[in-house]
Amino acid sequence: QALRYLLRGGPDCLLVGTNRDHRLPLEGGAGIPGTGCLVKAVETAAQREAFIVGKPNRFMFDCVAGEFPVDPARTIMVGDRLDTDILMGNDCGLTTLLTLTGVTALDEVRGHQDSGCPARQSLVPDYYVDSIADLLPVLGE
Repeated sequence: QALRYLLRGGPDCLLVGTNRDHRLPLEGGAGIPGTGCLVKAVETAAQREAFIVGKPNRFMFDCVAGEFPVDPARTIMVGDRLDTDILMGNDCGLTTLLTLTGVTALDEVRGHQDSGCPARQSLVPDYYVDSIADLLPVLGE
């Protein structure tokens, strides 16, 4: 249906995607295809690239910062993916915190950190926790 709209609307019909997450993790190491798989399928069929409004694109952050007084120095981006959550946080000048309960392992972080490649180092968080539950004691203060 998306392809039909795009063909009918011509080049002025905007193709918008929420994110490029290719896999969503489930318990026990299982996973399901993410929205990025659907976006890629439509992009391929339509022969055009989608405008991604979600992470890692800073579009949503800029929308929020345009409406509310967001101080990047006092804002932390918490997420479980390096290529979306942490990348966006770093690109927006936020402190970043990786939770290791998602698709990212600490060895992957260390590989990026030790790479010497600026693009890979933009995927390195400032901090990490094993689980989001590790933040509960701090949030109670």
